[in-house]
Amino acid sequence: MRLRWVLLGLFIGIVGFTLYGVYTAPSKLNQIEFVVVEKKGPWKADISQYLLSYVQMGQDLTPRFLSNLKNTVKSLPWVKKCDIEVKGGKLTVKIWETSPRLILIFDRDSYLIGDNWFVLQKGVKTVKNYPIFFYRGKTSPFAVINGFLKLKRSVKMELELLNSKLNEIELKGKKTEVSLLDSGVQLAFKKPPFLVYLGIGGSGWKHFEKLSEKNFFKPGIYDFRFEQMLVIKGRQEKCSDRKSSH
Repeated sequence: MRLRWVLLGLFIGIVGFTLYGVYTAPSKLNQIEFVVVEKKGPWKADISQYLLSYVQMGQDLTPRFLSNLKNTVKSLPWVKKCDIEVKGGKLTVKIWETSPRLILIFDRDSYLIGDNWFVLQKGVKTVKNYPIFFYRGKTSPFAVINGFLKLKRSVKMELELLNSKLNEIELKGKKTEVSLLDSGVQLAFKKPPFLVYLGIGGSGWKHFEKLSEKNFFKPGIYDFRFEQMLVIKGRQEKCSDRKSSH
């Protein structure tokens, strides 16, 4: 009698252990659903291409694999946020795309830069309302991170400061081509045609804004990068020393 109970207990244990293994075993991947929750550009095909290269039908959907998959998808330039859901063998990947920030033109190519400062697209055909900056430095403004182009930290900081300065001054709707240089900024105006050189920071911006409000500028070249003087080329009138304008 006692042996019977021992054998019964052993049988129940084996069955329980087997059922536990069945229910806790990772599901096998048999279906993938890719959902763009927040669309910011035509990058669904790029994201899905990287996603499909990482997964294979029939593989185990283990917690470690799902964690690695999420980190991989989040590391893509076009992805701001990623959520992953598993139901049975169905894997659902939800994506929130990165918002574009600006267009950078370098070495005759245009680059759409995202909020994460990665290049989202090379060869921009539709400008829309993105601010456009030219980069005329001697070296590339990009670094390669995980196989993708990203603006160097120094260039990112200069663009942020430059954009802040441009938002502070009033250009009265004048069309301006803005270029970031190794030694400051160049503003190219069309009507009237003239060039302005400024430092990334400094008091030159205030001096430039005051003269701009007075319609001072005529065709020529104006350099505000020096602390003590304004250099003018192509204009006959002399400009007083900057000290006298403070």
